[in-house]
Amino acid sequence: MKKLLLLVFIWSLNALSSPNSIIAIVNDDLITFDKISNEIKPSSTKEEKLTLINRQIDLALQLQKVKEVGVKPKANSIKTTLIKIAAQNNLTLMQLQALPQFNKIVRDVTDQLSLRGLKQVVLQKLNFKPTEKEISATLKENPNNSKNLNQQIKIAQIAISSIDQTDSLLQSEDELIKQFLSELSGKINDGTSFSSLAKLHSQDPSYKNGGESDWLDKDRLPQAFKQTLQGLKQGELSQPFKTSQGWRIIKIIDQRSIDMYLVSIKSKIIQKKRNDYFNNWIKGLREKAYIEVYDHKL
Repeated sequence: MKKLLLLVFIWSLNALSSPNSIIAIVNDDLITFDKISNEIKPSSTKEEKLTLINRQIDLALQLQKVKEVGVKPKANSIKTTLIKIAAQNNLTLMQLQALPQFNKIVRDVTDQLSLRGLKQVVLQKLNFKPTEKEISATLKENPNNSKNLNQQIKIAQIAISSIDQTDSLLQSEDELIKQFLSELSGKINDGTSFSSLAKLHSQDPSYKNGGESDWLDKDRLPQAFKQTLQGLKQGELSQPFKTSQGWRIIKIIDQRSIDMYLVSIKSKIIQKKRNDYFNNWIKGLREKAYIEVYDHKL
């Protein structure tokens, strides 16, 4: 679903329609031959055609569940996807909208976004954390011949980008901000909680977490951060410094080295577990559904 189904629905904009013959029934929905005709080749076997029908059955079951659960994509998501489709076909959005099959394209995009939303609903509360046994087995099958370690850091910051200047017209805003951060530094060094001051004064979204960041890749930090962090000890408060988005004081909370190959392995295990669970969930839908396939029409 990464390319948002310009995969099942990578359609040709001037494709010809196929006979509208019914080839399967899924509960109250009908699947017609035109659903699979674009993917059938002259050399396609009956087994390959049945595989295409079964894919359509799975899609129909999921779309039925979409209606039941009430999953609806946002209008902005639909528009963004339509813009991508237009660009991939060397068209503007207006040119795409002028095509006679535009309404069908919108329906297909809406369905695919709904299917992605359904998968998120099904998987959202489940924990797919890989076990040590799974990680070891995967590493044994795919050994790592390189040591690709990524240096990461977690910081806390108080960020100020603007300040009230009405009481001090003789100083520049930069001077006022730097002075204010110095005052906060003094309070922190005297024992006031960094977190409480960040929640009260910081103008960065991290204020909600007491100024604390997620794990950050050191190599990707802005140059101003890199220079300030040089020689700064863990827990030590920095001097106020300026970035492209205002002034900061920071401290290092923690540091670590991450094996990016191991991160990749864990990610692949998690994705496989998610896909396996979701595929089994679809099998459960099939077991409860009324399905009839007219394979003699193939």
